[in-house]
Amino acid sequence: MPKWATPERQAVLVRLWAMYGNRCLYGHSTCPNPLHYLDFRPKVVAVPKPIVWPCQDRNGNSIRDRNGNQLYLTLYKTTKGVVYEIGFARLYDKVSSELIDHWKADDREARAHSRKLLSRTMHSLNERGSLRGTFNAISRTIYHDSQPQFYFEALGVSALTFRPFAKVRLSSSFVRLHVDLGDTLKGIGKNKRRKAIRYSKELPIPIQREVESLCAKAVRDYLG
Repeated sequence: MPKWATPERQAVLVRLWAMYGNRCLYGHSTCPNPLHYLDFRPKVVAVPKPIVWPCQDRNGNSIRDRNGNQLYLTLYKTTKGVVYEIGFARLYDKVSSELIDHWKADDREARAHSRKLLSRTMHSLNERGSLRGTFNAISRTIYHDSQPQFYFEALGVSALTFRPFAKVRLSSSFVRLHVDLGDTLKGIGKNKRRKAIRYSKELPIPIQREVESLCAKAVRDYLG
């Protein structure tokens, strides 16, 4: 089982399968046209690019052939290009693969953040002796006791229910929860709501406290 396949994410894939199933890439449930399953996937490859130089001697004079025509030397420089690979895929395959890539990127970011936070905390402890990259028993207790239960990461809108949710990460864990906010954000204007979701702008204090309360309750239910 891959590391990204948490129970919550597996449940999301099950819901995606129930929604898309064997549909073609155009969304048809029973599609007899095999061309609707063709998937063109971009791939970055190395492409040789010719560079033509006029031939010259040591003194900078042009070198010509017996007929007086300029001779040229062709060199090849490697550049990046994009080609498209043709494959067959269903709509579920395409949507789920993009979602899995997003999850993997989130996990890499979480691991980097955890390592950075761990290193910063270790260097801030006023202890005698070198820790050599690890906590002793007292330091470990201080570190875990000083952490909040969760970290708020972002707001979003579910592609399945079209309802707003809050994305939170549990402390000392790579587990992320998507907390349904229900009608919490309906108390603010459409413009402020859009800025909060897209650009992580701060919510009004009462709404922010209500969101934090819902997230804390969801974390307690998950841990309890």
